[in-house]
Amino acid sequence: MKLVLLPGLDGTGDLFSPLLQELSEYKCEIIPLPSSGAQDYKTLTDYVLGELPDDDFVLVAESFSGPIGMNISRVGLTNLKGVIFVATFLSPPNSKLIALAKILPLKLLSVLPAAKTAYKLLFLGSKASDTLTQQFQSTIHDLPASLIKARLSSIQSLSFDNKLYTLPAGYIQAVSDKLVPAAKAREFYDCFGNITIKIVEGPHFILQANPVECAEAIIEMACDFYDSNHPAGTPVLC
Repeated sequence: MKLVLLPGLDGTGDLFSPLLQELSEYKCEIIPLPSSGAQDYKTLTDYVLGELPDDDFVLVAESFSGPIGMNISRVGLTNLKGVIFVATFLSPPNSKLIALAKILPLKLLSVLPAAKTAYKLLFLGSKASDTLTQQFQSTIHDLPASLIKARLSSIQSLSFDNKLYTLPAGYIQAVSDKLVPAAKAREFYDCFGNITIKIVEGPHFILQANPVECAEAIIEMACDFYDSNHPAGTPVLC
């Protein structure tokens, strides 16, 4: 079983490291988003399509990459067995917060004295380790402010399309998500007739804050996707 991971707003994939430790027995491939050029969802989708593997895989789309995962699900790739969306959205999740973030960029927040406290409060949860918090702070600090602003603008431009798709899908919802309202999961219900919702305790960066439960949910859903796409009696290595 192969998992292809699309990162959140940072686009690097560096923050997947806690999850990858829990998925060490499985084939995982990260597709970082391009750090230059247009950052609209169509351009990013076209880029990711060119990087996808030729063999069977399950796509895991985190936060910012959720709309990319949705776009790819529409293409009709025969080797795409399902999509797992993580703490994400198909329409702007919080317009006021996005507008504020464009005025006061996350990159600026990363150098403030209380940056670690703010990151734990908004993104990582109070139980986040110093190592994870430092990694998050470093990753955000290294991103160009213009890149973050461009991606936030892409989120603002989203419009919800509730066309129904038959591809198997899953959604991991973070209980204490301060960035993406719980109601955003309903958009995925409206788009996929075959979707599983897994509710996991933790903040918006749920893959980093609770990698054990998230890995279990991903493996369970991905195995179900593979089973539904294989004839009865065909062995699936899950």
